[in-house]
Amino acid sequence: MVTEAARAPRPPALPAEHRQLADAVREQLWFGDEDPARSALEASRSMAAALARATGLKPFPAVAQRAISLLNDPDTPLRKVREALEKDPAIVAGLLRVANSAAYRSRQTISSVEEAVQRLGSRHVLEIVTSVAAMGMFRDAKGVGLQVRDHCARVGAMTRVLATEWHQKSAESPFLCGLLHDLGKLLLLQVSSIDYQKLDPKVLTQADEAFVHERALLGFDHAVLGGHVLDAWKLPASVAEVVAWHHQPGRAYEHGGELGIGVALVRIANRIDYQLRAKPELDEAFIAELAQDGSVQYTGYQEQILVAMWPKLRDAAQQMLSAIGG
Repeated sequence: MVTEAARAPRPPALPAEHRQLADAVREQLWFGDEDPARSALEASRSMAAALARATGLKPFPAVAQRAISLLNDPDTPLRKVREALEKDPAIVAGLLRVANSAAYRSRQTISSVEEAVQRLGSRHVLEIVTSVAAMGMFRDAKGVGLQVRDHCARVGAMTRVLATEWHQKSAESPFLCGLLHDLGKLLLLQVSSIDYQKLDPKVLTQADEAFVHERALLGFDHAVLGGHVLDAWKLPASVAEVVAWHHQPGRAYEHGGELGIGVALVRIANRIDYQLRAKPELDEAFIAELAQDGSVQYTGYQEQILVAMWPKLRDAAQQMLSAIGG
């Protein structure tokens, strides 16, 4: 019997010189970009960046922009936040779904904007509003785009859980960092700058694979592009930096502070999500391997804690997928 998988066309094997270049890029970028200004310039000139400049404010319409501005002011009356958000029911619906998900662990159902702000705080509501607006840009994603968008949702949830459960207070906006870490891939897909299905199959199933091929083909990667666009959207600089550097861990850890911990958390959640997609049940061999990862060692997390956290991470990822995609 011939299975669907057997009938499906296989991606062409990468030429040996392409694989060698990808390996060289991976090694080079581990401790940073030798010419970050050049790669940022390449990204800024790309079709995806041009599209983001032209249409990037669409996921942040006047309604969302106004709400974010109000939430940034601690003296804003809750009534004004509610009135601003209620002009866009889709954002309100997304806010309530995310606020009631496992990632935010509300003990009682949150049923209004006011309750969300009172229970979660303005900063967390601002993060959620931003995330719902950003992912709304890709609501009609299909194929690889849908796969990437769903991955972003799950990584966002798990990054937040990792930071919250292990009291990583130095992490700035972990949910946004995780959720937006692959924004650059979504933009590249939107303008057909790269066809991931024609690359090595590992690009879609393993961490730290796609960016090396992007560098070889485009001169920049989705992380640099994502950071560039987030900066253009005037989102927090700390989030844009984590997104831009999440494939340059050595550089981020040497820098330290909230950038180092943010990159580490995103990288841990990223690896866990790829594992969850392949095998949702706990695999202690994977946990043992993960515990040796530089990101885990940087944060100081222990193997037994990762084991204990597995069900919570899995549940948070699944609930966020429903919340963002709903």
